[in-house]
Amino acid sequence: MELSATHKAKRQGSSLFLLKSFIRSLKDFLNQTGLHGLKFVGDSNLSSWERSFFFGSFVTAFIITIHLISNIYVKWDSTPVIIGISPHATSILKVPFPAITICNMNQVQKSLVEKYREGSFESALLKLLCGSDKWQSSEFDDDLSLLNIAGNTLSISDFVSNHSQPCERMLLYCRFSAVVHNCRDMFQQIMTDEGLCCVFNFEPPEYLYKPFADSGRNLTNGFGLQGVKWDPESGYPEELPPKFFPSTASGTGITLGFTAVLDAQISEYYCSSTNGPGFKVYFHNPIEVPMVKEAGLITAIGYETNYRIEMVRAEAVAAIRSISREGRQCLFKNEKDLIFYRIYTRLNCENECMSAYLYESCSCIPFDFPKIYSNASTCTMLDTFCVRRAQRSTNRPRWAKCRSQCLPTCFDLNYLASGFSFPLAVNDFLLANPLVESINKSYLGENIAVINVYFRESVYYGNMKNAYVGLTEFLSNVGGVMGLFMGFSVISLAELLYFLILKPLVELFVWKRTSSHVASESSLKQNPGIEQPDGIDNQSFWHVRELYPKGVAWEANGRAPSEDLFLRHFEEFSQLEQMCPRSEGR
Repeated sequence: MELSATHKAKRQGSSLFLLKSFIRSLKDFLNQTGLHGLKFVGDSNLSSWERSFFFGSFVTAFIITIHLISNIYVKWDSTPVIIGISPHATSILKVPFPAITICNMNQVQKSLVEKYREGSFESALLKLLCGSDKWQSSEFDDDLSLLNIAGNTLSISDFVSNHSQPCERMLLYCRFSAVVHNCRDMFQQIMTDEGLCCVFNFEPPEYLYKPFADSGRNLTNGFGLQGVKWDPESGYPEELPPKFFPSTASGTGITLGFTAVLDAQISEYYCSSTNGPGFKVYFHNPIEVPMVKEAGLITAIGYETNYRIEMVRAEAVAAIRSISREGRQCLFKNEKDLIFYRIYTRLNCENECMSAYLYESCSCIPFDFPKIYSNASTCTMLDTFCVRRAQRSTNRPRWAKCRSQCLPTCFDLNYLASGFSFPLAVNDFLLANPLVESINKSYLGENIAVINVYFRESVYYGNMKNAYVGLTEFLSNVGGVMGLFMGFSVISLAELLYFLILKPLVELFVWKRTSSHVASESSLKQNPGIEQPDGIDNQSFWHVRELYPKGVAWEANGRAPSEDLFLRHFEEFSQLEQMCPRSEGR
């Protein structure tokens, strides 16, 4: 019990010494600090009201500083990214010419479907194709007897592919970069939400879809272009073959752009996807699957339409990678993996979300959506109504959570087209295109359309995402406010650390060691026969005049140069001895 009381008293003595040391250091800090006003607070020569005035001024400046710093932080946290104009121009020779998807509004050829009798499975499928808006309406949900779908397992994609106008009959003439090519070699057939379409300058499937990654196909197309991998963030590979696709433009203007002569074959029209004949043309990024039904541009028959392309490029600096995805609201290509697509884009991600939702709802995936599950079946005529109901806007909130995670890419490339049309010739006179001139003028006005696609400018300035307030700017703003109102700097932190933490703690440590040495010396004088312990030098002791321990040699007369300091500490030690009496056995 006595030993415990002794230790408790010693701890109380140490706490008392530490408190006194802290108060002395605080006074020193107030007298020597560079912070505005605090020097006057610690000046004992000033009256109490003067010191109170400067203390109140410092507190007011401190509150204003905290308020302004909080505003700076809110601005930094709420607006981490700013979008500006890129300082570097992007040449059209460094990015792909837009991928072009062309669709005839005629869903199926009349000569191929008029043989099907009323009431057959094919007839039911034709009614669905030709009245898509009607059958998607909720008022026909319970009127399934209008269509013969019971047991109808016809594949919509196979039926459309076998009965629609092929690309070689729609495309009569193709020219790219002032060179005429065989349209069959330039275009590939592709199934879209608009039906069977023809696409040019599309990314090779081996680089776009994961299921085709190891197919080992020859990526060289019919007119000698070799397929290469491209994406907006990495661009083209460093080493490129002489001819490749997705191809770049050779220059600006109609001559160095793309030209095509299209034949609608009005006599083969059975039903249109709109309210009239014509074509839908869609300009898109080569790595995105075309969604023509909603975004395709109408090209009228009997007209020549010039599409002037402007490039919209999004870029980002590497510094915004440190900002959270929610803060920068974009993704780099290696930050999110997709199931079906090898390259991440927002559209590809949303398509996969819709596929997952439709599979969950109808246990199948429509032909125009990615097949994200290898064992999933393609929806047939029997599944049509389930798919149509699931795709309605009233049911779509069920997949909104997945879609909300599909952020835009930090690097992106889009194309904006401005169309200008003028009628084709109806009279006999010489024309610029020999093929168009050779066509009967009556057939020309009723079936033919000509499109020209070209860049207006040779370079474009993209949108650059950058940190709105970087760490350097944030520290500069905070430091400027603290320096203006309080005179605070990095050295002020060192002053606080030294005077209020380091100095009191070191003085406590040195005081304890000095007290121990003094007690040892006193014991030796009272008991001269006792041998001195090893490691104790009776020619020196430690004092606390400096921050760190310093040896002070005894003079010949037995008094130390800092005797007053020693006596003061000895008196403090004696007081502690009285507070903590030793037991008789010690």
